[in-house]
Amino acid sequence: MSKQWNPLQDLMLLQDRMNRLFEDATERRGRVDAETNDDPETGEWYPAADVYDRDGEYLIVIDLPGADRSALEITIDDNRLTIKGTRAVAETSTSRTERPAGRFLRTFSVPGSVDQKSIHAAYKDGVLEVRLPKRKEEAAKRVEIKVS
Repeated sequence: MSKQWNPLQDLMLLQDRMNRLFEDATERRGRVDAETNDDPETGEWYPAADVYDRDGEYLIVIDLPGADRSALEITIDDNRLTIKGTRAVAETSTSRTERPAGRFLRTFSVPGSVDQKSIHAAYKDGVLEVRLPKRKEEAAKRVEIKVS
């Protein structure tokens, strides 16, 4: 069984890779600034996300292990979905730390075909799922026009 090519998925994957490239480059430069920056619109780390295009909806799945449900904030404004929050990791004296902690922020462009009033999210076992249902489009109707 061959898999059908999906150009939208390839573009979203490319966008995600480019975002990570720029995020990694700016993260190194901005580490010192992040400690003194109290701007809530910036993130100290960027959680991994998958975007799926299904028949009746788009699905965004984000790994947020250890993040408290009450620390999540999901908003949509001007066709831009924003997911932000914080994740705290217990401070101990370790010689190596790989798990990110602090504020995180992810933004996604929302297509015009999404019914924004029906967006809903579920958070279970450290995985956030945001469902963006597509609007039902009316089928084209044939109209006969009389020539006079």
